[in-house]
Formats: sequence, C-alpha cells, structure tokens
Amino acid sequence: MTISTFWEALELDAASPPVVAIVGGGGKTSLLFRLGREARDRGLAAVLTGTTRFTTPASRTRGTTLLDAADKRLDAIIEAAGTAVLHAGREPKGRWTPATPAAVDTLAARPGLGLLAIEADGSKMRPFKAPANHEPVIPDSATHVVAVVGLRALDASLDGELVHRPERVRAIVGPKDQATSEVIARVLSDERGGRRQVGDRRFAVLVNQAELDPARAHGLAQVIRAAGVPRVIVASLNDEASPIRETLA
Repeated sequence: MTISTFWEALELDAASPPVVAIVGGGGKTSLLFRLGREARDRGLAAVLTGTTRFTTPASRTRGTTLLDAADKRLDAIIEAAGTAVLHAGREPKGRWTPATPAAVDTLAARPGLGLLAIEADGSKMRPFKAPANHEPVIPDSATHVVAVVGLRALDASLDGELVHRPERVRAIVGPKDQATSEVIARVLSDERGGRRQVGDRRFAVLVNQAELDPARAHGLAQVIRAAGVPRVIVASLNDEASPIRETLA
C-alpha cells in the first residue's frame, strides 16, 4: 500500500479531532513533531504534549510555539491554526513536566482543535520496550494509539543497551535472550505490551529506522502484521522528505 503521510497511514481522519497516544521505543518524539507538521500542512491547529516527561529537540520544533499549560495564548494559536507544544513546567536534563490525563481530556474538547498528539510513555531512548504496570499513560480521550519500535533492536540481546524493561518483555514471551522478530511481534501485539490500555481504539505499530536495512524492516513488519496488529507502518523518521516506506494493513 503506497501512502505518503502519517495522517493517511494512521487514518487520522477517522476522528475529529484525532487524539494520538504514542508509546513504545525510540522515535516517539520524532513522530510527535511529524504529526504536528502534517497537521500544519493541512491548515489544522495542533497541540503536542506528553503524559510522561518529554523533550523538545530544536531540530523538530520549527513552526511550533512552546507554552506552559496555563498560558492564555493557546486560544489564539488554535484560532490561527497554529501548533503549540504544551508542558506543565521545566524538568532537569531539558525535559518538560507532563500534562495530566484530565488536562489532555480537557484539551481534546477544545473547539477548533485539529490534532492532539501525546507522548504517552518513556523508553530511556531505547528502541524496544515493554511497559511497566504504571505505563503507558493514555487519556480517556485518545482515539488512536501508535507503538513505535526501532529496527536497531532487532536480534539485540534482551539484556543489552537496546531494550528497556527486559524483565517485562520476558513476562510476555518467556525465557528468551534476543529480541527476535517473533519476540518483538509478540510484545507489540500483546495487551501486556504494545496494546496495553489500547482497548477499542485504533492501533498501529511503526517500525522506525528502516534505512538501516530495508529488507529486515519489511520482514519485521510482516511478522508483526501476522501477529494480529491491524496496521504496520515501515518508516525512517529522520527522512524529512519521504519518511514512509510502506504500510501493511
């Protein structure tokens, strides 16, 4: 299936406004800002935020306005179809304090909003993870959930530097040593893993870092799709011009 935008690939037109919770491994922040850019290209007002601590890398923030949650300029930005990055305060190491799920739900009901995208869990910059009991933090208003996995994790040691919470991975897949395609697919398709708290929301998996090995990225996506994930996107989020490689649905 040939699709050129994440807006189309994730079927965001199915909700008004779409409220997208982004979970999983490395690539969440890049996807967050990419969705904001695509909303801007459509002339839609967008709010980007997190229900866990998140960062705003300078390379991704062009065209956005950074606001504290109490800033009264938000109404004007939405009315002008702008893009706001909303936080609840400054944290150490350049991170921002997250919004509460209740605050996100209030935002989702704001008139004129075209997109609300949320970074909904953390991975310590690692490309593959399974969530802890307190993760992810998905607000009630979320309409879509996207689980991200980076290709760098494929066949990596579960106890190495590329996997976050390996004990949670093993709680799902058993006593495995490597993040094989089958292990990754099992975790991402499981309600204790990538589908945790998804419920009946639209769900997709994004295989990021496809530029490292397109054939391996395609193979991993096929295994994830066969595990029962309804929509799998293969992408290179660092490719600003054409990030999407393929969509399996």
